[in-house]
Amino acid sequence: MFGRHTQLCDYISRVVDARLSFLYSDQSSVSSSYAFLEEENGTGLLFVLRYPSGMQLDSKTYFQLYDIIAPAISSVKTMIRPITFQLVQIDGEPLEMSQGFFYPWRDGKAKRLVGNIDDVLNNYDLQKEIPIMEGMTVSRKVSSYLITGNTGSGKTEAFKYLAQVFTKTTNISGTKKARVIIFDSKKGAGSRWAKKNNADIELIVPNKDDRPEDFIPRINSKLSEIINIMNQRQDALFNNFNSVTTNANELDVPPIWIMFEEFEGVTLGLSPRSSQVQDLYRLLTLIALLGRESLVGLCITSQIARNDVIPIPIRSQMMVKVLLGVIDSNSTTYLFGDLSDDIPLPMGGAGTGIISINDGRHYGIEPVEMPTIEDDD
Repeated sequence: MFGRHTQLCDYISRVVDARLSFLYSDQSSVSSSYAFLEEENGTGLLFVLRYPSGMQLDSKTYFQLYDIIAPAISSVKTMIRPITFQLVQIDGEPLEMSQGFFYPWRDGKAKRLVGNIDDVLNNYDLQKEIPIMEGMTVSRKVSSYLITGNTGSGKTEAFKYLAQVFTKTTNISGTKKARVIIFDSKKGAGSRWAKKNNADIELIVPNKDDRPEDFIPRINSKLSEIINIMNQRQDALFNNFNSVTTNANELDVPPIWIMFEEFEGVTLGLSPRSSQVQDLYRLLTLIALLGRESLVGLCITSQIARNDVIPIPIRSQMMVKVLLGVIDSNSTTYLFGDLSDDIPLPMGGAGTGIISINDGRHYGIEPVEMPTIEDDD
């Protein structure tokens, strides 16, 4: 990577010097022990260490520097916290300065999208991307979303927003609307909203006096139906198209979105080892794993993503992971491993948290403010 020196680099150097002087008495930018450069295309910050040095280019140093720099520049840049430290080659520098860290960033602070759904989506092409924040979108290559957070964190509002967006997605020619199916074992706010506001959504809730063991077979039956459609689409792609990289857009079929609100309520009171629950997990794993090419998406909300609530095989396949509300080592464990609570977060109330997007365009974990749709009930 090539870098260039800027005024922001000077500021960052002063901030880091002040902090590291307590930790490494002989290390500073003044003594040319290290330098900061902006990546030449503006995608992030380079930390260049001059060897020999008492510092190490390791994970501890990488995240130590992140914790120093991110809050200091948060008014002008949002530093994205990679899941693992980014060691890169620094081009155009002598051997002793040829290795360094890369910290991705984007301009400005997190900014929430606010307005009615049509206004919010007006500037975006839903065939290509789904907006999350001003300056942050998710590629349509992504087909799975997991949203967690404590009560009052804004999960339901995020769920309703995505449901509205999903209903506006279509086949590639724009002639057929997406099929959106919501499962809600608690008949909560999300399903009540769907019943009142959107006739295009297929709503599946328990019948009166249903027990979990009565409701799960209905869920499994519907998921099996969707998997049959997935298999038909995959067969059609295999038999009729020669492209190695393709998806069901070639067939001009509409997307299908499977949505679960408060997923933990589905299996409440049942053993994770029961055949019904195991069938449910198997079907969801298949959808999460194989749904992308067949245009079948999965969206799950849950208060916590513990292993006994959302098993690892499902969780590991979710391409967008969102944690709203309280951000600490306890709440991040199941989505983001040993992530600390040091990410600078926007002040925004409900719907505020952190997000990781695995679509080939994002590097790690970022602050997020989920959209506020003003005409929602």
